[in-house]
Amino acid sequence: MDLEIFFTVVRDKPVCLICNEAVAVFKEYNISRHFTSKHKNSNYEAMSEYERKQNVESLCNKLSGRQNFFKKVNTIQEATTHESYIVAYNISKNNKALSDGEFVKQCMLQVCDVLCPDKKNNFQTVSLSRKTVTSRIEAIDKNLTSQLESKIGQFKFCSIAMDESTDINDSAQLVLFIRGVNENF
Repeated sequence: MDLEIFFTVVRDKPVCLICNEAVAVFKEYNISRHFTSKHKNSNYEAMSEYERKQNVESLCNKLSGRQNFFKKVNTIQEATTHESYIVAYNISKNNKALSDGEFVKQCMLQVCDVLCPDKKNNFQTVSLSRKTVTSRIEAIDKNLTSQLESKIGQFKFCSIAMDESTDINDSAQLVLFIRGVNENF
């Protein structure tokens, strides 16, 4: 944070506190050139050191407030996505219909009305439609498959045991066991 030219550093880039523009190159000449070309005729140059310090603190607080607002929105979106993955995983794990996600969401909203009505908007943004649940389950499947392939790729030796049987509903069930030894044994 520079009191002379009203700059601070955000993600390794100098940002002007007055106009919120980032300077491309982090060099003193470029920063001072920005200040003299854009803000020379402003009242910032005539301020005393105390006034500058107060103004810089105020502008820094405004900038961090704007940044925190976007972080909060982003974390809420990440949380709702994570919640939809959790529900999709449990639907898949318990062999429920993919459309049960909408039922689960309806139940969550009703419980939310009682427990935390101020957070209801966050629960409404959780997407649990049949299409979303399907894509979440497919994404989980791809992730698990890639993890398994990565682990198997590290094996020096491996053995595979398979067993197939049918359950009461005449659905085929396949069990696959893979045992491997890596170089660390």
